[in-house]
Amino acid sequence: ADMPNVTLIEQCSVQGFIQRQGRVVGVDTKQGEQLAEQLVVCGGAWAAQLLEGLNVRLPVRPVKGQMIAYQAPPGLVQRVVLKDGRYVIPRSDGLLLVGSTLEEAGFDKATDEEALASLKRSAENIIPALADCPVAHHWAGLRPGSPEGIPFIVALPDFPNVFVNAGHYRNGLVLAPASTHLLADQLLGRKPLMDPTPYQPTAARLA
Repeated sequence: ADMPNVTLIEQCSVQGFIQRQGRVVGVDTKQGEQLAEQLVVCGGAWAAQLLEGLNVRLPVRPVKGQMIAYQAPPGLVQRVVLKDGRYVIPRSDGLLLVGSTLEEAGFDKATDEEALASLKRSAENIIPALADCPVAHHWAGLRPGSPEGIPFIVALPDFPNVFVNAGHYRNGLVLAPASTHLLADQLLGRKPLMDPTPYQPTAARLA
């Protein structure tokens, strides 16, 4: 959709926050300063690292997940299949995605043969015909893990114009519409879509 009031700056890493008179007024990037009245930190597994620059401790950590994709005959799987914590997802390009591992490995995104073998066993247990299909891709990503998998959607107490929307763990796509709605309500001072209390950084969640 055409959004004339939106400027998207890609491949531009944030190096830190800009503070003036105790208030955050923007971010310092490799393309220079970007100033704003309100800021949203939605850096996924890297959100906590970004907030360290404000001396804010957010318990969001990277959790590695390895996945594989099979090149399978068209129509072999026509819907998402879940079993024993693993899943098979058909894609429109004919690939079948199989995932995923859960690994506390920091920011390491390397793949390994042990995970590959485990994923193949799960895939062939769910869909036996996959034993005859080649694995086309094997990769790893980082999820933003958080206490009990509940995200943080809140303005920072010491920096009320800085908002956080992070820590969705394995449910980022599923929770995105409601999370964005709740965040927008807070940004615009509207009545929230739902009670925001569970998504705040309470003492219990920070323990």
